[in-house]
Amino acid sequence: MGKKKEPDLEERLKQNYERWEYLREFGGSDPFWDDSSNMNLVRNHIINGKRAIAEKYGTNYEKYPEIFFRELPPEAHRGYMTCAAQIRDQAAESMDIYLADVNFQYLFLNKDKLSKKEAEKICLNNVLGYVSGLANALKQDDLVTMRRHAGRPEGYQESFASCAQKLKEILCKKQKEQGEVREGGQLSLFQFGLDTGQCR
Repeated sequence: MGKKKEPDLEERLKQNYERWEYLREFGGSDPFWDDSSNMNLVRNHIINGKRAIAEKYGTNYEKYPEIFFRELPPEAHRGYMTCAAQIRDQAAESMDIYLADVNFQYLFLNKDKLSKKEAEKICLNNVLGYVSGLANALKQDDLVTMRRHAGRPEGYQESFASCAQKLKEILCKKQKEQGEVREGGQLSLFQFGLDTGQCR
């Protein structure tokens, strides 16, 4: 098979306009950057695309594609996120799901029964950190972090289940000096510093 043909300047410019419009309407899924960063990056691609067309055709304006004359998208203000309200709502729903998850509760209520080495072996602090990280994001209105959890709690719940199973295996090998492993119980937003009296 031959090498895939690169899109020409006109097609690439069209694609960048379409990408910017998509980000403006639906937002992106970048786990580390807000939508303004990606929108402005695409905007720069549009500027560079227009510059390339101008360099190619010079003053031969009849050869300029129509897309060249389309208005340049505005620069997005720093920190902008499309669908911010939806992200907040879905992230809060994910937080409720995490706190009610039996595997997460098991991990939280038994975390101190492991040595530091044992906890590191099963990545316990990392797994618990998914929830504390989301709690902090909700307090600080960190939409980028919230978006990683919004509408997709299942992946994190799988991590809770896997880690809980490993923790149970470790505890089963230990002598039962403190009696039965405590399970169940309900966690609250207060325990994650989300209670208004705990916010600093």
